[in-house]
Amino acid sequence: MKTKENLWKLSPSGLYGYTECQSCFWADNHFRKAPMLPLLLNSAMDSILKNRFDKYRADGAFPPEMLELEKMDIKPFGEIEKLNDWRENSSALRIVDEKVGYVLSGKIDDVLVEADGRLIPADYKSSGNAPAEDKQKYYADQLAAYGLMFSKNGYPVSDRAYLLHYFVKDKNDGAIDVTFDSHLDLVPIDLGAIEQKLVDMVAVLNGPYPGINEDCDKCTYYAGRSEAITK
Repeated sequence: MKTKENLWKLSPSGLYGYTECQSCFWADNHFRKAPMLPLLLNSAMDSILKNRFDKYRADGAFPPEMLELEKMDIKPFGEIEKLNDWRENSSALRIVDEKVGYVLSGKIDDVLVEADGRLIPADYKSSGNAPAEDKQKYYADQLAAYGLMFSKNGYPVSDRAYLLHYFVKDKNDGAIDVTFDSHLDLVPIDLGAIEQKLVDMVAVLNGPYPGINEDCDKCTYYAGRSEAITK
């Protein structure tokens, strides 16, 4: 959708749609997306993880399961009021690019810090399953976009980001107190590449509908459904 200033409204979490299918990305931004059930358990886990990381942040440390970060000379971002603003206010790090024609805004889960002070975007992910080996590909654009938002707002940014995965350790355990395991996932980010990709995204959005993508399950599903209805 567009702002009243006729700029495309983009969010970091929605950028992978362009990589997955340009046709669906075009449709999702030209029309309202279908409503979805709220992911209340995921939202609850995000709140739990934020509180957990903040508890240790007060001492300049990470939770025990994430001590690997400290071994890499990475520190937690210590300015909690600023971090909470970035977490709660989608406009706090907003980028407005009138020349290209977009507004990029969104909320971030957490921020880590390199030894030299550069910021490292981080995102919590919770699931019932251990993360797949290639799962980071779904979030690379999102994390790079956070990095670009920091950079455009005057902050030095690392060339890496992290997914902080938490998943159910044993789904066969009938205990009501669920035990979670964790996994740290490195995601390289390239600010120049994501900035160019945003230019390409806007070019697609400003053009005509790309047409049904036969390699996209979502496109072929709706195409087949439309054909069935019109018969």
